[in-house]
Amino acid sequence: MKTGYFNRLISHWRAETRGNIAIIFALSIIPILSIVGVAIDTQMTMTQKNKVQAVIDNAVIYGSRSMQSGKSRAEVTKEVNTYVAALLKQQDGNLSCTGVAIEYVEGKQDINATILCSQPTTLSNLFGQTKMDFRVRSGSTYGIGKLEVAFVFDVSGSMRNNGKMSDLKIAARDAVDTLMPADSNLANPDDVRIAMTTYDTMVNAGSYFTAVTGKNKKRTESVTTLQWQQVCVDFYRSGKCKNNGYEWQQVEVTDSVSVNNTCVQERVGAQAFTDAAPGKNAWLESGGAEYDYWGRLVARSCNSIGPLPLTNNKNALTGYINNLDDYGSTAGHMGVAWGWYLLAPTWSSVWPVASKPLPYDEPDAAKAMIMMTDGEFNEAFAPGQGNSFDQAKKQCDAVKEKGIVIYTVAFQAPKAGKDILSYCASSANFAFTPDNGQELQDAYKMIAQSISDLRITY
Repeated sequence: MKTGYFNRLISHWRAETRGNIAIIFALSIIPILSIVGVAIDTQMTMTQKNKVQAVIDNAVIYGSRSMQSGKSRAEVTKEVNTYVAALLKQQDGNLSCTGVAIEYVEGKQDINATILCSQPTTLSNLFGQTKMDFRVRSGSTYGIGKLEVAFVFDVSGSMRNNGKMSDLKIAARDAVDTLMPADSNLANPDDVRIAMTTYDTMVNAGSYFTAVTGKNKKRTESVTTLQWQQVCVDFYRSGKCKNNGYEWQQVEVTDSVSVNNTCVQERVGAQAFTDAAPGKNAWLESGGAEYDYWGRLVARSCNSIGPLPLTNNKNALTGYINNLDDYGSTAGHMGVAWGWYLLAPTWSSVWPVASKPLPYDEPDAAKAMIMMTDGEFNEAFAPGQGNSFDQAKKQCDAVKEKGIVIYTVAFQAPKAGKDILSYCASSANFAFTPDNGQELQDAYKMIAQSISDLRITY
């Protein structure tokens, strides 16, 4: 065979092969592009779906909060749709969604939200698939959990300044309204109970005085002091003191005074920083007595407002707030302790049956304390246990170990007051430092809303 003929044969074969490959490639490019296009568009759609899921998850929380504030179902549905529409406008990719469908379960406070969206395709559009549809669903339940909250109010004398007491009353009433919506259809009244207590120089135990001290309201308080007295050290046989037989010595002198009040001091001893029920070796100390400026023995006193145990009676709570009045100095550690006692199941024997606290491990339940002051903790009666600041730290540590969430409000407080409340708060986000009445109202509303969120499950 001639060489030229052979070369022409090879060239002809190569031309035919290239043609076949081109044909094969042209035939395969369509399914390849289809696979790649679907993969790309599917990924884009999943990204958009995740974004929409986050929007709907937030929307049901938003809707639950609207229900807590007393909004009707129609109002909640409208607000949720407005909320979702605003967030979806920020999404890119020409996403198209229907309105949010809200489902309400009769007899419960369940909010179920569903939305249908379409994501335009890119490469898949070449093969007739112009969009990819997806559905997103989310649910939030408000009102299934039980909540116990203790408000602890500083009513020391400094609260009379600059209208602070009036500001506190407004803020506290707003917080109660947030925790207990006016529309009874929006919350089971048995699910939320609130307790309140005040503190100043001491705490007024009110009608629970005997149950926590083991003493009667009308009682005798004694004080023993060392006093310098002339004591005879040289006697005649008759028992009379000889001339100049006196020396000055320190002598224990006990004075007594009749008392008729229900003031209590901090608990001392092994149970000082526990929630042990009051009783033998665990009684709280009664208010005691002291010498006044003129050297007279007088009963120590406190404000006239006793504690209000857990209740769902809004009128009782509002009345308590309206009656707040200022008195004395600031024994903050006693406020922490009494806020704890009102929530402690170990104190069930002290409180009325309807006010008995739930167990710490009660399913679907939460306990919270709101501790407020406008000053620094500066009053204590058991120096062996530390000053008020030190005792408050120990009390707060013990309270948080029981799973009680502590929120704090340092209202126009000095640095020392802010420091101790910052320490006591369950987290930095739970410590508020308002400087005026409006900020105080905002703080209590935010706290009440945050506490309510403890009752929302996702």
